[in-house]
Amino acid sequence: MPQTSPRQRALLALILGGYALLAVLYSLVTPLFEASDELWHYPMVQYAADHNFGLPVQNPANPGPWRQEGGQPPLYYYLGALLTRWLDTSDLETLRRINPHADIGVVVPDGNANMVVHDAGRESFPWRGTALAMRLVRFLSVLMGLGTVLLTYALGRELFPAAPAIALGAAAFTAFNPMFLFISGVINNDNLSTLLASALLLMLVRLARRWASPPSLRAYVWLGIVAGLGMLAKFQIGLMLPLIALLLLAISLRARDWRPVVLGGLISGGLTVLIAGWWYWRNYDLYGDATGINVFLDIVGRRAVPADLSQLWTERETFMMAFWGFFGGVNVPMREGVYALFNLLAGISALGLLLALARKLALRARTRTCPPDRALYAARALTALWAALVFVSLLTWTRQTWASQGRLWFSAIAALNVWLAAGIAAWLPRAPKAQAASLGAAALLFAGIAALQPWVTIRPAYTLDRDATWPFATLERGAHRAACFREPGAAQEALCVAYRHVEGTLRPGDALYLAPTMTVKAPLARDWSLFVHLVNADGTIEAQRDVYPGGGLLAASDLPAGDSWNNLVAVPISETVYAPQSLDVYLGFYDLSTFERMTPLGADADTQADRLWLGRVTLEPPPGAFPNPVNADFGGALVLRGYEVTRRALHPGETTTVTLHWEARERLATDYVISVQIIDPDPARLRKAAQLDAPPDPPVTTWTPGAPVADARTLTITADAPPGRYRLLVRVYPAGDPAGALRVRGGAGAQSVDYVWLSWIQVQ
Repeated sequence: MPQTSPRQRALLALILGGYALLAVLYSLVTPLFEASDELWHYPMVQYAADHNFGLPVQNPANPGPWRQEGGQPPLYYYLGALLTRWLDTSDLETLRRINPHADIGVVVPDGNANMVVHDAGRESFPWRGTALAMRLVRFLSVLMGLGTVLLTYALGRELFPAAPAIALGAAAFTAFNPMFLFISGVINNDNLSTLLASALLLMLVRLARRWASPPSLRAYVWLGIVAGLGMLAKFQIGLMLPLIALLLLAISLRARDWRPVVLGGLISGGLTVLIAGWWYWRNYDLYGDATGINVFLDIVGRRAVPADLSQLWTERETFMMAFWGFFGGVNVPMREGVYALFNLLAGISALGLLLALARKLALRARTRTCPPDRALYAARALTALWAALVFVSLLTWTRQTWASQGRLWFSAIAALNVWLAAGIAAWLPRAPKAQAASLGAAALLFAGIAALQPWVTIRPAYTLDRDATWPFATLERGAHRAACFREPGAAQEALCVAYRHVEGTLRPGDALYLAPTMTVKAPLARDWSLFVHLVNADGTIEAQRDVYPGGGLLAASDLPAGDSWNNLVAVPISETVYAPQSLDVYLGFYDLSTFERMTPLGADADTQADRLWLGRVTLEPPPGAFPNPVNADFGGALVLRGYEVTRRALHPGETTTVTLHWEARERLATDYVISVQIIDPDPARLRKAAQLDAPPDPPVTTWTPGAPVADARTLTITADAPPGRYRLLVRVYPAGDPAGALRVRGGAGAQSVDYVWLSWIQVQ
């Protein structure tokens, strides 16, 4: 690495110190378990510590508290276990109190981002037991992140030796990336894999820059050790093994010496296999797959329909959000303008790199000279290739499972940020001081945004505002009323609710916003869930919201008598809910483990159903030429514009007619079958009350593109259909090929599926 001046060392120390300070701050502000998969990463650390560094055998039917993380390479968990095995962590489950209604991966207006319910007494300083163990492993992650920042600087110095400002800028961009700080402050194996991937990339770049002479034996040994450790940290680093082989081959050809590719390959490859091979053999022996990805996917879940490039493109926004900063369980975002600013900087950098490339090509065309330093250009190309390989691997992975998280690109964050800095500097190629100033300004922008996020984004997401109100008008009207609830078998009131009458008009796709005030009258024996139901005249629940009190932050059994808070609730209404209809609004409490309800007392109490009536809303149809607009695109061939249903509450043996309003996008040559089902949407129950698969009349091959076609079909509820809440489902597939159902594309960021949900149906 080129010589570093005292001023550069001072700036680097400032960056490293700033990173350490902010990473520790992020770690302390983020509650335990409230980070991407930390809920499952720490149980792996505990298992390794409690089982003498043994590993669990994955079982999709009983995945254990570590879930899919039990299939990850174990080095990070071993280091965490080594650090904490002396601690008594038997209190894990008292801290890891799962919020059963948490909206993971979804941003909702009424909070409920927390994955566990927290007890400040158990988690606060001085830490002990599990809390202490988790804090220690988190601080270990901070040190790993510090190493990645330092390696980013070193990589920048190797790739741009004449521009130290680029290396410092790149280090700052890594150090002050809010998502990098967030992940570096929690328990996540990506921290180790990012560190080792950055170290391995730096080693390859140094070999490439000195490829005229064969590497030393020590270089081969270190290459094998770091590669082996990397393969034990995350198998994504396996993508670098072909790069190692190609580089050693290139060095051999360049030096006209067989030793780099043969001897270097044997030493580095042998050490890699020696260090990591046992784990991959274990996977093959247990699961028939050396990586264990098959069982990992069985646990984490696969997409209903593998994503194509068009689908992945719709997920680009959330992908970049999770690269810059998407906290919690991918459900606590920064302000929209922050993402726009970061993306703008990335765009400016990309244009700068293209401009620099154009200048190089133009200069070469004029002077007809070769690049002055082929080794340097090869090293730069190597880092760009690594970033591209990681990105393509993410696309492949994301096609199979719901994982559009830009933070998974952090294996290449050192290379990415060196190029980000280089692109910004490229706008001022002949002004080193101006380059340094522009990079310094960008670095200060990163640092300023990063410093704000613990206070303006992360902490508020896990802090209950007891006086909260909606910042807009709601459908709550008139003066407050009061009602109380008591627990089953209890004589006294336990929880009282102050609410206002609800009335007004909504449309499908809207949400009903409520702000009742809760007051605890006597300690509660159970952890009650709050529900709000929107119920039609047939008794069908058309929309609902189930959540722990306080936006998921409160466990009822923890609440002392006299506690009071405004409880914001937002009830989403599906865009395909049937309209027009009137919906009664009910509020109540139930025990998720037994489904028993608390008993309401008061003038508006529905004692028969154990719920409190809040009022009534009218659901009006949205404007449009079709009833109940859907506008679902089936594979670019057919569009379901709207639908009608004659009866939505039926007994077994009774019939209902469903009319689907279609349009063909183009003249079709394939005959399609339309499947209409009345099915329980809960896959755990697999209940179906009716189904009719038949081609429409007339067949789709005769339809005129753009002309509406009404397809009416009658369904009969089966005689043995259990009573309950079902839903209409529509699929389209080629005649004779039910498995080839057409893809239905969702909105931006939504998964593609091969069906569309319509109205709720009540079997009585």
